[in-house]
Amino acid sequence: MKESNKFFYGWWIVLALMAISGAAIALTITTFNIYLNAFTKDIGISATQFALCSTIINITVMIFSPIVGKLIQQHTKKALLFFLTGFCLSYAAFSLASNVIVLYIVAVFFGFFSTGLTFIPPNILVNRWFVEKKGLAMSIALSGSALFGMLLSKYITYCIQNYSLAFAYQSVAAMMFVVSALLILFLIKESPESMGLKALGADKAQLQTANVDEKLALVHLEPKVLKKKPFFWSMLTAQFLVGFVGGGIVLQLPVYLQNTFGMEEAATLLVITLGIMIFAKVALGWMYDKFGSLAATTIVCAAVLMTCLPFIFTNSPDMWMLGLIGVMFWGLGNCIGTVTPAVVASKTYGPAHYGEVYGICLRFQTLGIATGVPAISMIAAAFGSFTWVWIICSVLTVILLSCYFYGMRGSHAYRTYAPQNSESLNNDMPSALATASKP
Repeated sequence: MKESNKFFYGWWIVLALMAISGAAIALTITTFNIYLNAFTKDIGISATQFALCSTIINITVMIFSPIVGKLIQQHTKKALLFFLTGFCLSYAAFSLASNVIVLYIVAVFFGFFSTGLTFIPPNILVNRWFVEKKGLAMSIALSGSALFGMLLSKYITYCIQNYSLAFAYQSVAAMMFVVSALLILFLIKESPESMGLKALGADKAQLQTANVDEKLALVHLEPKVLKKKPFFWSMLTAQFLVGFVGGGIVLQLPVYLQNTFGMEEAATLLVITLGIMIFAKVALGWMYDKFGSLAATTIVCAAVLMTCLPFIFTNSPDMWMLGLIGVMFWGLGNCIGTVTPAVVASKTYGPAHYGEVYGICLRFQTLGIATGVPAISMIAAAFGSFTWVWIICSVLTVILLSCYFYGMRGSHAYRTYAPQNSESLNNDMPSALATASKP
């Protein structure tokens, strides 16, 4: 086996995932509500009825993510082609929805197929191809969501205004299928071993030392064993709060900015935060590689706090400078829901059971999103302003960071450089020193 002499092939995998998963995330989250006005006008449903599609999609992801993760883990390329086909067909099928019942049925299928094309593939493939620079690779793969969100939002808007809602759905689905299928067939490789390579940095991980290096050693426990470990439940609690705080802010921030500054100013502030986010995702991935999971997670949580604190004191359109500070920090803080959970998971759990384990993590994050979005909306409505929303999100961010700290610290006792035998995996009190030096 050998490593690439020049350009490591794993980076081609990352670029392919940036396009495939980036576009899928953009279509599932960033651009989904662009169709709202046209849909409500064409088939005569309310905005609330259309918005329920997002809830249905999140619930579907929450239910199926562990199963989908396991399937992609075992049959990566075939599974990706299967989910890509279903994703594009169900996306195009939105154009055929003539009533709310059909709309919700399509949303269920779209939610299922989006599970296998959005966050799970980058996590599984990056974890296989990278030991070193895993954070940077993951963040580049996920940064496609912001880039394609900007590009597709303009294209979809143009199609709706100049052609029709149906043309927008169908043309996007067709382009997505052709480009992504070619990338999966010709660029995606299931593992470095299939090409006679090693994962980037694998040789360093094989050098057994007396101390476990948190940046390289991983937890190789299977899901049924992990579920008995307190550190795992602490990480899942953090994952839930990531969805609650991060997802809630993402979907309610436009409402807050419009209510506070007006439509035009809000649009400008949102463009600023989106532009910063593209570079922040890559920078944060580098921080995870350079400073480790604890330090980088602290930085991104601090950015969320620096988003909330200025907003607490912003109560009029004249206070635009505080609003600007908040959205600039949100450019980095937004990564709490994308880069942080993906990179922390990839730097914690080993590749053998990673698909199913990350599927469980994604289930808790999706539950947080499904809970946080309506909760934040209800809090704002109950108090007549967003002030208590930002106070509550600040407190939850501190709790989130504490849960990550406990979980990551607790995982150190179970980190090894290679999977151990079943006796070691089921030992409740393993010695980090022994497992690190065990051949």
